[in-house]
Amino acid sequence: MAFLFSGLYEDVPDIDLYLERIGYHGDRRPTLDNLKELVKKNQTHIPYGNLDFYRNQSCPSLAIQDIFEKIIIRHGCGGCFEINLLFFAVLRSFGYDFYPVIVKCLFGSSDPVVPTHCAAIVTIDGIRYYTDVGLGLPSPVVPVALDEDQDWQPAAISPNYYSYKTHLNGNNVLLEGYNGSKSMSMVSFVLQPAELVDFVPLNYYACMSKTSPVTQGIIVEMFTDRGTASILKNKLRISSDDRTEETILETDDDLNAALWEVFGIKVSGE
Repeated sequence: MAFLFSGLYEDVPDIDLYLERIGYHGDRRPTLDNLKELVKKNQTHIPYGNLDFYRNQSCPSLAIQDIFEKIIIRHGCGGCFEINLLFFAVLRSFGYDFYPVIVKCLFGSSDPVVPTHCAAIVTIDGIRYYTDVGLGLPSPVVPVALDEDQDWQPAAISPNYYSYKTHLNGNNVLLEGYNGSKSMSMVSFVLQPAELVDFVPLNYYACMSKTSPVTQGIIVEMFTDRGTASILKNKLRISSDDRTEETILETDDDLNAALWEVFGIKVSGE
């Protein structure tokens, strides 16, 4: 019998189309500069969002072909596991030395939390970098170096982005984030490689559990070249430089229009 989850380990169906989708025009060498550009382009072109599994009450597939069809072909949004697993396949195609890790999202909480996230540890010239393109707006928009006693690493093009600092305790890593006004613990993880199949039950919990933060209402988030854009439940928020505008989306038509005009997401049937 064929491996039931072999779809998680497939290559990107069309790497040229993927790179066109995110607006990446560099070469395909596994360098730090190229990794920085890939991360930034992902953050500003692929929206994080829970539309499919929130509206349909269904768990999204993590097969690379299915994610590619949803995000690249149909220009949809995706959850953290979808976006990051597709990015892992891109890292493989570029020849990066990396491995996936299981991540806990803290966002300032000191309470025990279930791991509901994943990221990649990429090693370049002997230096390890935490690389994450699927956390939504708290995501670092650059790879974060995992060296002891690092100062704040600017993950910022504008004040709307978080900067990050790493705290190492053996193989345990805590990333602290700072958004220009306050700092907080953001994510934690163990420097131990995970198998992609390990993410299947975590993805199911994140997308289906009534206690999961991402099942409490519609979430769509994306970075822009000068700020951020988000929809939380029925509120559209657009920040650019030091200016922020908020709009209440009163109807489904308002929501669908914002999804298309701001995020490039065309709702099925529209």
